[in-house]
Amino acid sequence: MKKLLRTGLVAGLLFAAGAPAHAQAVANGGFETWAARSNVDSPTGWLTVDDAIAALSPIRFPTGTFTKTTDAHGGTYALRLETKTTLAGVVPGGVVLGTKLGPLTDDPGGLPFTGRPTALQFYYKLTGTQPPVATNGAFAAVSLTRTVNGQSVSVATGTQIFNTVNSAYVLAQVPLVYTSSAVPDSVHISFGSGLIDISTGAPTGGTAGTVFQVDDVVLTGTATAARDAALAAALTVAPNPSPGGRYVLRAPAALLAAPLAVVDATGRTVRREGALAAGTAARTLDLAGLAGGVYTLQLFTDKGLVTKKLLVE
Repeated sequence: MKKLLRTGLVAGLLFAAGAPAHAQAVANGGFETWAARSNVDSPTGWLTVDDAIAALSPIRFPTGTFTKTTDAHGGTYALRLETKTTLAGVVPGGVVLGTKLGPLTDDPGGLPFTGRPTALQFYYKLTGTQPPVATNGAFAAVSLTRTVNGQSVSVATGTQIFNTVNSAYVLAQVPLVYTSSAVPDSVHISFGSGLIDISTGAPTGGTAGTVFQVDDVVLTGTATAARDAALAAALTVAPNPSPGGRYVLRAPAALLAAPLAVVDATGRTVRREGALAAGTAARTLDLAGLAGGVYTLQLFTDKGLVTKKLLVE
């Protein structure tokens, strides 16, 4: 059966895990350190599409889909991923945090990690040819797992797809959705400039020309069930469902002034607003023009991420 995976999870790559306050640093999350690997300059501590090809194919060749760039958000360098046409077909750029290759699996073992962050945070640019559908967009993925009786069990996951051009760096936060109260033992982080198909024996797929730059990767917040529930309860949204996609948000002024984003069911960001200059008890959100369906509102407060489901009729 044809196997489709996000680039960062290809070949079962195992993951390895100065950050801002309340953030947990990710090893080489600023992509400042690079070294030659198989004669190709590669980010230290991150596995690449070239490493995946070496594991999947008898012939190793440089794809040129990942490079360092001085067009950085912070520091000297950032990661530049580009989907390119190669001898193996259209290959997306992709990296996975870690240094070991593991078995072919959607959920490899990962680096030891016992925190319970609320989100993966980073800055990104997206330029070049854009994918025709959201499922072919650039993406970021994060997951926390725990090994039980020799099997990797999911504790939390988060994925976000990007297919809207941003020529300047934009802050992105990928919320972690917890499905277990267990303490994780591994963290998994990946970035890619497009969807990947490994059924051919080498990573192919995506839209040639898509460029995804990533910098300053950290894990933020601490998930606490009681606190998160209290934050969510403080925010009300009406009307919900909304026949026209127009909402009024109500919450304490400090909470409501936070920057926000709205993502669709595929994880694609469809609306983003910065922080308000002054606190207010009510804030309007206009999603008119979006297709009917379920969306997720994300408020990035200084106390943690607050989410609400929105229904556009």
